[in-house]
Parts: sequence; structure tokens; C-alpha cells
Amino acid sequence: MNMANLISRNIRKANSSLLAFLLLATPFAVPGVSAQSTDADREAATGDAPAGGQKPSASQVASESAAVTRALLAKLAQAVASLEYRGLATFEHVGSMETLEVVHGIRDGEQVERIRYLTGSPREMVTRSGDRQCHRDGTPLSRPGLHSAAGLQDVQSNYLFLIRGEERIADREAVVLEARPRDLHRFGMVISVDKETGLPLKSMLVAPAGRVLERFQFVELDLAPVTDSELQPRSPSVREEPSAIACADAESRWRLGWAPDGFKPVAVQTLADGQMLVFSDGLSAFTVFVQQLPDMNYKGRAVRGATVAYMDHIDVGGSRYTVTVVGEIPDNTAQLVAKAVTEKR
Repeated sequence: MNMANLISRNIRKANSSLLAFLLLATPFAVPGVSAQSTDADREAATGDAPAGGQKPSASQVASESAAVTRALLAKLAQAVASLEYRGLATFEHVGSMETLEVVHGIRDGEQVERIRYLTGSPREMVTRSGDRQCHRDGTPLSRPGLHSAAGLQDVQSNYLFLIRGEERIADREAVVLEARPRDLHRFGMVISVDKETGLPLKSMLVAPAGRVLERFQFVELDLAPVTDSELQPRSPSVREEPSAIACADAESRWRLGWAPDGFKPVAVQTLADGQMLVFSDGLSAFTVFVQQLPDMNYKGRAVRGATVAYMDHIDVGGSRYTVTVVGEIPDNTAQLVAKAVTEKR
């Protein structure tokens, strides 16, 4: 099993045992190998104006585009929750690029998404919107708060949104929207939103200084209604996430003494050897595993692209627990979160 399989977008599978193997097998702080960035992407990520252009001040941009930004976010939220589509997309991360088939349908008010990898080892997964508080599978389009009308207010309190111009993606005209974090405990995003429908056509996760950590982008998009058969798995090895009922009903034994502003608990799941807690600020998320792993004494971190894993330990009532924080957050933030885990009293 390689590193890419250990830290993946599937947070649920990133349990402490697997992460421990990752940490032991990988030197500390493996620098994130960024997705290769084009000049245009770097301009969008850093705020640098194109050569010869006149860059307005940040305050001017924020003031003039505030109303437009709010309308665009609302349109985006509505599009993700209500539109059906299928298409081909590329996903670049940790120095590699994969091609995906994406089919997104709405069934009984629930988003159903089937993703099939067309490059590399055969992989396919089917996710439902109800799963996503516990599981971060799916495309970057399925990020929770930004794409729900209820989460817009919280998202805007943690990020400054700026209109950065326009571009053409998948033969469609798009508005480029930057989500700039208001502190150092989360990454930024640049999203290209379809002018006609509000659907995000391209998404980049951006570290400080404009380094692009991952990029998801449609190259072909069809907005015709999706049939039931298109949502059915095409390969025998498909992974279908179970219902999120068990996740939502669990009672947490643990709490965080500190978390970055805006991050709130959104889900808890009981594991065979502990608990998994999910926190989100509406756009970014991290997961905390607290488990009894008697043979696990390792402490440290590993970083792959946008995803960090940090492992530590706490002693409670004479028992040792392994704390593992996994998420698309800066590694220093993950370390602070891991050290803030305490038992509820």
C-alpha cells in the first residue's frame, strides 16, 4: 500500500493504525508536493495582476464586489444542491494528475455522486450527501458549508471572498472567486463558478504564498438530467458509503480545549477502538480520531499535498489513547488541535 492510498480524500479510512504506518514509513514533514501550477493559476492564487494590468486595492475590490459575491455564493449553493450533471474532470495533487468520470444526480432531495477513476488503478465510489459530514469522499464540489445556503454566513466570517475575474472552463464562461482565509489555520480556495448555472467548474486549494496544493477541473460537462442507470456502479470494486445515521447519533466522549475560530463539531462516529470527531468551518474540515491502540507509541506528522496527519497521545484514567488529526489544514494547526483533546467532564 503506498502513501497515496493511506492519506486520501477518504478521511474515514484514515484510521490511526494506517496513519501510524504512514508516519513510520515516511520522514517527518514530507513537504507537500504541490500540483503543477500554470501562470494563470499562480496569478489567481497570489493576487498578482497580469503583466500590464492595473491591480485595484484589496479594500476596493472587497467593497465593490460584496453584493456580487453574496449573490454568486447563493447561486453556487443552489446549483450544487439542485443540478444534475455528468462530465470528465482532472484532479491534480501531490505532483500527479488523474482523470475522473463524475455523475451527479438528485434523488429524493439527496445528492448522489458516482466517481470513477479513468487513470491509474481501477477505483469507483458512490457517495450521498447525507454521508458527507462523516466522510469527505467525492469531488471538491462536495465541500459542505460553502455549498449549502445555511452555511454561507459562517463561511463568510472565516474567509474573505473576492471576485478575481473571468475565465473559460470546459467550454463555459466562469467567474473566478477567491476564498481568502482570515487567519493562518486554514487554506484558501479559488473557485471558478459557471456564469449560467452557478456550478463550480474548477477548484484550487491554495497554501500561503499562493502554492497550489490541489486542483480539480472539469474538461467536459453535460447538464442534461441524469438517469438512474448512470448512478449505478460500473465496476465490481465500487465502494458505497453506508448511511450517516450512526455518525449523527453518536455522543462524543471527547472535546477540544482549542480549535481555530469557526471550526465547529459537525459529526461523531463510534469506532471499534474509540471515536472519530469531525470539525468544519463550512469550507475546510479536519477529523480527530481518539483510539486505544496499545502497540502504538509513535508521535509525529506527515504531510501529503493538502492533507496532513498528526499523531499524539493522551493518558486518561490510567489508559493511553492515541490522538490522530487528519485534514486539509496547515500542519501546525493539526498539531495544536491534537494537543487540545481532553475528556469531557
